[in-house]
Amino acid sequence: MSLLYRTVWKDTTEPDRRAVVDLALEYFSRWALDDPTAAPLGEGETLVEGKAITVRLIDTDSGYGVEACSRDDRPSAVWSVTMRVLATNTAVHVWIDVDMETDDPTQRVVVGGPRLVNDLLALPGAPALGGSNIVADVVPVTAGEITVLVDLLRSTERTLPFIVFSAPAGGTDPQWRDRARRIGHRTRGIATVIVLDEPATAAFRAELGPLAVWYGAVRTYVPAPLETAADGWRHRYVQSAALTGSSGAVAANRIVYAVAQLSTRRRVPTELQVFTGDERAAVDQTQLEQLREELQFEVDLAYEELAEVQRELARANGHLDRLRRVLEAQGLADFYWGVSQAPENVGDITARPEAVQDVSEAVAAARAHLGAWVTIAPSAVRKLEGIDTGTNAYALGNSAWRGLQALAAYAQAKKAGASGNFWSWCERGEPLSWPASSKRLAMRESETLRNGKHAESRMFEIDPLVGLGPRAYMEAHLKVSEGGGALAPRIYFYDDTDGSTGRVHVGFVGPHFLVPNSKA
Repeated sequence: MSLLYRTVWKDTTEPDRRAVVDLALEYFSRWALDDPTAAPLGEGETLVEGKAITVRLIDTDSGYGVEACSRDDRPSAVWSVTMRVLATNTAVHVWIDVDMETDDPTQRVVVGGPRLVNDLLALPGAPALGGSNIVADVVPVTAGEITVLVDLLRSTERTLPFIVFSAPAGGTDPQWRDRARRIGHRTRGIATVIVLDEPATAAFRAELGPLAVWYGAVRTYVPAPLETAADGWRHRYVQSAALTGSSGAVAANRIVYAVAQLSTRRRVPTELQVFTGDERAAVDQTQLEQLREELQFEVDLAYEELAEVQRELARANGHLDRLRRVLEAQGLADFYWGVSQAPENVGDITARPEAVQDVSEAVAAARAHLGAWVTIAPSAVRKLEGIDTGTNAYALGNSAWRGLQALAAYAQAKKAGASGNFWSWCERGEPLSWPASSKRLAMRESETLRNGKHAESRMFEIDPLVGLGPRAYMEAHLKVSEGGGALAPRIYFYDDTDGSTGRVHVGFVGPHFLVPNSKA
């Protein structure tokens, strides 16, 4: 079973806490039965149109509470929503989980909090999680309130992500507030959605500089440091262009998925563990050992990748140091130090970005800035939602961005007279090169695959100017991540640097499971 959403809060202001628990059961019953006049369900199981609804009441020294679960068995998956509400001597505690289980682990799902969350937020009291109040609606912030907002974003007591929508310049996108409301509806209980009008957006940018958001873009501020530009990578930025048109739904899903995944890591408060009893003691030890081995493999792989990154960093620093010494010898040291920092004009969208937020943004950046050397087929991007919303989305995005820049640098070097293929160019340690190792780069597939049933999965769209027709077999590929299982990103390409176009053509950017091998 996969946990997709979790919200936890408590209220310490309502005196009649047992009544709140009873009211919560009433709200749950109306929601689960889809009947606004339904009476509270009693203990036990109720079967209604494919749903199995169970209710359990507790009344002990730990408190008075209810655990209610609605399990909906659909053809493609089984969805479960579990509500737990407990009244203690000091507070009312609420815990809601959304789970999904399916035989198809690659199935795409739309994540969001159930309507039940909104109903329970209407219970008497003032719900909060740590230092963050839980609100049911989008919160507009004016220019005069920006200082308070910044203080909240920087507070070490903040426990919830803040999704900040900025106003588009000149009212060019009249739908932006509706978009904020829709995302706010899906993230109730797990994030706070803020909207800034134009004056507030300007004040926000003046206060936070490159850490702000502007021109209709959206930024998710997770509970993490927000002091210097170096902290910017933690807080995902989505440009306004990605939120409109045909890509808008995908971008909105990425915003929601990101905060939903954060919510699933939230620890259940001690008081609410009265509902789980001795479940931990019932864990299958064989499964636990298998999980331990899988996690150890991921840790070992992470250390190996870290060592590789450190080697690459050392090589890049050595190259920079040689550049500095050459420039100093020619009396041009000021030139080196003058360009060592990113431009201060953070609104400049024409400069090649140093970093991206995820793999989708890496592809968009490549199309915008590397088009002279790399052609990415219109159909190349496939099923990136799971990759872009994972915990390592930023790392994978920038690894993909580095790989695409390596392909462009290689094509540019070939135009200037460099010899060999992409592997040999990388092996020489050229600037912007990709690691030339079997764990990160493959120039050919195995003979078994080339002659087997999976060869067709390597046929990708290509520019007809190459002369191979509308599709071509591509076997060279970048392994953006060696780990990650079925979702490990791959970038398949065709090298036409010695051909009619003089470019590298990318035919596929997506998860490994779409390009299976003989081991799959």
